[in-house]
Amino acid sequence: MENIPILEVENLYKRFGTCEVLSGISFNVRKGEVVAVIGPSGSGKSTMLRCINLLEKIEGGSIRVAGDVMVTTDKSGKVIYAPEKELRKIRLRLGMVFQSFNLFPHFSVMRNITEAQVHVAKKSPQEAAEIARELLEKVGLSDKADAYPYQLSGGQAQRVAIARALAMNPDILFFDEPTSALDPELTAEVLKAMQDLAAEHMTMVIVTHEMNFARDVSDRVIFMDKGVIVEEGKPSDIFTNPQNERTRAFLKGFMDQF
Repeated sequence: MENIPILEVENLYKRFGTCEVLSGISFNVRKGEVVAVIGPSGSGKSTMLRCINLLEKIEGGSIRVAGDVMVTTDKSGKVIYAPEKELRKIRLRLGMVFQSFNLFPHFSVMRNITEAQVHVAKKSPQEAAEIARELLEKVGLSDKADAYPYQLSGGQAQRVAIARALAMNPDILFFDEPTSALDPELTAEVLKAMQDLAAEHMTMVIVTHEMNFARDVSDRVIFMDKGVIVEEGKPSDIFTNPQNERTRAFLKGFMDQF
């Protein structure tokens, strides 16, 4: 794993109305690193991902991707985003897998995976289809290319969503609670696909409630609560010897299993 910050988040603030959801979040992600983000519901985890992926505007702070400035804040407190052309370039480096799959219901699996490749990345339909077939094989769904989302199980739909994100060849893949809508059997097949990506050193930031997965697969764990990073460190440290009382309270049930 290279010691290069591919993502730099500094002093990030986000409000919804008068409610401050992120209160000065700062962290880096190195190339090839898998970072699990854990914490109670409402702690700001998903909002943080949405800000990094340009789905929400921030109120303060800075974000850099592979050294390129996505957004910064000047000395007067004014938030300045990069020009739209630059943002489009940065956006292509980021892949996002949502909790609710977000597949196009009226497109086949194949078209769900090829659409952005053709219209955004400007690949030929033939090249896009070849990439889609390779990725469907990778996630164990070679036989589903012509199926439609309503014909898939939740686990299959989420694996298609992972293939769709990978098809754009992102530098970083973000997951927002990718298994929370699935039953345990389907959860296992999605986690297996993610585990395979981790073994290939795909850079990933994963918001998850799957503590075993966070402990076994991630290189680093970030614990968030009430809009701040309370504690971060190696999984072995966070899960066996957390230093912060709030982290200990959150993980108590999990730690009691070991």
